[in-house]
Amino acid sequence: MSSIKPRRRAAAVWLLVLSLLASCAGGDDSSPSSSPGSQATTTTVSSTVSTSPTTSTTAADSTTSTTSPGESTTTTPPLEDVTFESLNGIDTISDFSGFIDSGLSRWHESVDGLEEIELTSTIDGAQQPALWLPPSGEGTKPLIVILHSWSSGYQQHAGIPYALWAQENGWAMIAPQFRGINDSPDALGSDLAVQDVADAIEYATAQEGVRTDKVFAVGYSGGGMMSLLVAGRHPDKVSAVAAWGPPYDLIEFYLQSIQTGLGYVGDIEAGCGGDPTEEEEARAECVHRSPMAHLDGARESGVPVLIGHGINDSLLSPAQSGWAFNHLADSSDQFSETQLEELAQGDVPDVAEPLEGESFFGDGDPDPVLVRHSGPVVVVFFEAGHEMVYEASVRWFASDPG
Repeated sequence: MSSIKPRRRAAAVWLLVLSLLASCAGGDDSSPSSSPGSQATTTTVSSTVSTSPTTSTTAADSTTSTTSPGESTTTTPPLEDVTFESLNGIDTISDFSGFIDSGLSRWHESVDGLEEIELTSTIDGAQQPALWLPPSGEGTKPLIVILHSWSSGYQQHAGIPYALWAQENGWAMIAPQFRGINDSPDALGSDLAVQDVADAIEYATAQEGVRTDKVFAVGYSGGGMMSLLVAGRHPDKVSAVAAWGPPYDLIEFYLQSIQTGLGYVGDIEAGCGGDPTEEEEARAECVHRSPMAHLDGARESGVPVLIGHGINDSLLSPAQSGWAFNHLADSSDQFSETQLEELAQGDVPDVAEPLEGESFFGDGDPDPVLVRHSGPVVVVFFEAGHEMVYEASVRWFASDPG
C-alpha cells in the first residue's frame, strides 16, 4: 500500500499546533456562520443572485516528504483541523448502502441541519432540487459538492458519508440534482446538466461562511464523469475534483455495454439521440457529452484531479480512467498503449514502481495496486470492482492539492 493513514491522535496534535500557529499569524476574522436546526426546510432560490468571485485553483502551501522510493506521506495538511471520525468503518459505498439506494429519510436521519432547496437553471429556468448543508464554526469553510451517479439522483445514499464528514469538520456541502438519472437527453452530461452543477456551486459560494477558493467536487460512476466535465468546462469554479470509476468516452462505454448486455446501451441511445456507432448526429452528441471533449480546459488550468478505479471493474473498463489520466498528464507520465490494453483486461501493468507517490488510501481501504502522479493529477487503481473510497477523497481534498 502506498500510504498509511496517520495515527489519529498524533495527527490531531500536529493539526492543533498548525492551527495555533496560523492564528498567531493572523487568521480569518470572519464572523461565525449560522447553522440551522435539524428540522428540514425547503427554499427556492435562483443561482443568478450570486455575486461571488469565481474560485481559484491556486492551492495553499503543502509539504510532502518522500519516505522511500515509490512512497510518500503528506506531512503538513494545509487545511485547518480536519478529522475523520465520521468515516470510521465506512471505507467504500458497500460499507454504507446499496450503490443506487436513495431517499430523503435516511439523509435527514443522518445529517442534522440539512436543508432541501431548489435551484433555478440559468439556461432554461428549470427548477432542480438540491440538498444543502451550511458551514458551521468560526471563519469561512470549504465547500464539498457531491455529485450523484448514473442510475440515481441527488437523494442517493452513497453521498451521505461525505455530508457526515463535511458536518464533522464544519464544511459546507451541496448535493445537486443535474437532471436525474442518465437516461434522457436533458441528463447524461448535457449542457443543461453541467450548468446545473455550475449553478449549484454559484449558489453555495454566495452563502455566508463559504470559501469561494476552496470548492471540491466528488462523484462516482456518472458522478465521476460529471466531476471531470465540471473540471474541464468550468475549471474556474472548482479547486480540485475526485472522480471514481468515471466514463471518459461514452462511445467506448456504449460498445462495452453491448458486449456485457447491460442497460446502459439504452441510456446512451436515449441521451445521445440514437446509436452512436451508426448515426453521425448521435456520435457527435456522445462525444460532446464525454469528458474526452473537455478535459483540455482542466489540463490548461491546472485543476487538481484524483481519479480512482477498481481494477476488477466489469461494468466500466479501468482503461477509461487510464485514458482520462493520459489526457491530463504530461506526455512523459502517460500510460503506453500496451499498458492501457492491460488495464482494459483488468490486469495491472508491469511497471518498475507501481505504487509511485501518495495514494491517499489507508488502513481498511481496498489495496492500491497502481498509483501514478503527473503534476496535479493522480490516478489510483485498487483492488475492487465499480467502487468509491470515501476517506481517500477527503484526504485528497484536505491536503489542498495542487
